[in-house]
Amino acid sequence: MWARPLRARKAGDPARPIQMSNVMVVGAVSRLGQESAEVTVGNVAEHMDVDPSTASRLVNDAIAAGFVEREPSQIDARRVRLVPSAAGRRVLDAVTRHRRAYLDSLMADWSEEDRATFARLITCFAEAAGARPTDPARLDRVIAEALAG
Repeated sequence: MWARPLRARKAGDPARPIQMSNVMVVGAVSRLGQESAEVTVGNVAEHMDVDPSTASRLVNDAIAAGFVEREPSQIDARRVRLVPSAAGRRVLDAVTRHRRAYLDSLMADWSEEDRATFARLITCFAEAAGARPTDPARLDRVIAEALAG
């Protein structure tokens, strides 16, 4: 549920199935847009922890699918900013509702006390993760060591 492969979903035009990567880009653009008036491909790359060239391809795919739009920058006329399209917002809302319904179904038989405990613990976990984010350089070293044998 948290990290599934980016498989195509058949919806709309069967010749162009919706890629979960499109939904991830719309989510990134939407979240970043809440924090900043200008969302760029570079911002998306950083948010999704991918190379700028990969982010560029993913953003272009989401634009081609009609989920993200380019608008003129309000800060720098040489740049564009990314915004979710109306279709992108609808798809993101639908995916969010689906995920919440799925989680609700998983906890349907839980007592209110168990739900409250889970909510408290997951909040503590999220706060700790936010306060102490992973160190990408350390992960790079771990991977390099693994590759070295």
